[in-house]
Amino acid sequence: MARPTVGDMLERAREFERRLEHYYADLRDRTTQDGTRLLTFYLARDRLHLPEALESFNRAQLERFKREPLESEPPAFNPARCFAGKKLPNSAGGDELLATAIEFVEMLINFYRAVLDRVHDEDARELIRDLLRIEESHVIELKKTKAMHYF
Repeated sequence: MARPTVGDMLERAREFERRLEHYYADLRDRTTQDGTRLLTFYLARDRLHLPEALESFNRAQLERFKREPLESEPPAFNPARCFAGKKLPNSAGGDELLATAIEFVEMLINFYRAVLDRVHDEDARELIRDLLRIEESHVIELKKTKAMHYF
């Protein structure tokens, strides 16, 4: 069996972000709460985190990173399974949505940490560290928003 690559892991993260965007869109279409609807628009922009991190590298670097093998397969991270049992009710409020959003971001952070532990190329490690910084900042922002009970 071929060793997983950074490219394989980036594709898993991309799939997770796509599914997360659909998750928020589904709730936005179902919710009875105006604050929750507004919050789903904000949270759906998470799909921009991966492209944001990638834009600081040129095409040749990215292609090289994608081929970079990992030391071993990281712990299971199946984007399809991350959302199992997480469907919020139509009446979900902002605090409930933010708690779930924090949980999702923490899943991605744990995945990136596991990948970072398995990458040896320093430039590829920098890419994963950039992704970690973005997600760690985002989870802090979500926790502060939740603590304010703004929604």
